[in-house]
Amino acid sequence: MSQHIRKAASAGYQETAPLPPRAPVSNHGSKRDRILEAGLKLFANEPYQAVTMDRVAELAGVAKGTLYLYFQSKEDLYLGILSDGMETMSRNYQSSVDPNADVKVRLRSAITLSVEFYSQRRDLLRLMMTEEPRMAEARNRIREEWRDRGVRFFTSLIEEGIQSGALQVNDAHLATYAILGSMRTVMLFYGAQRPADQIGSELGGMLVRGLSAATQSNHRKTSHHQ
Repeated sequence: MSQHIRKAASAGYQETAPLPPRAPVSNHGSKRDRILEAGLKLFANEPYQAVTMDRVAELAGVAKGTLYLYFQSKEDLYLGILSDGMETMSRNYQSSVDPNADVKVRLRSAITLSVEFYSQRRDLLRLMMTEEPRMAEARNRIREEWRDRGVRFFTSLIEEGIQSGALQVNDAHLATYAILGSMRTVMLFYGAQRPADQIGSELGGMLVRGLSAATQSNHRKTSHHQ
C-alpha cells in the first residue's frame, strides 16, 4: 500500500498521543453487536497493543466474562470484526435490492450501497487499510476473501449485463476493477462534502452509463440507418 493511501486511511490516528476517553457504544443491538462496535472503535483508532479486552468490555457496556463468551481472545475479536464487516455488507445488499430488477438497476444499487456502507463505517475502512503484522496471515486471508467475493459479485453482474445486451464491454474483469477502484478512491479521498447516498447514487450512475454508453450509441446508429 502506498504511503499516501496509508496516510489517508489513518487520518487522525496518533500512535503516541493518547486519545480522549470514548463514550460507551449505544445500548441498542445485541451484546455481540455492541462488542464488535466497541472493538472496531478502538482497533481502528489506536495501536493494536494499546487495545485490551478490559477496555473493549467497558466501552461495550458488558462484563469481561460476557465478552469472552463471544470472543476467546483479542486476536479472535480483531478478526471477527473484519469478518463481520464482510457479512454485513452482503446482508445489506441482499435485503435492499430486488434480485429480479434490471441488471443495470442492481449494478447501480450495488455501487450506491457500497459507498454508503463504507461512508457510514469509516472506522471499518480505516481498519481494513491499516496493517497489523501480528496477524498478517489470518488478516490477509480475510481481506483476500473479501476482495475475491467483491470481484466475483461485480463480474457476475457485468457478465449478465453483457449477455442481455444491457452493457457493452469486452472485458468484465476490467470493468469490475474499474468499479472497485473508483469506489475506493471516492471513499478514501473525496471526503464528506455531500451525503453518502447522493455520492453513491451519482457515482453509480456515472459508471453504469459509461458501461452502457456503447450500447446506446449502437442503438442510435441502427435506428438512423433504418
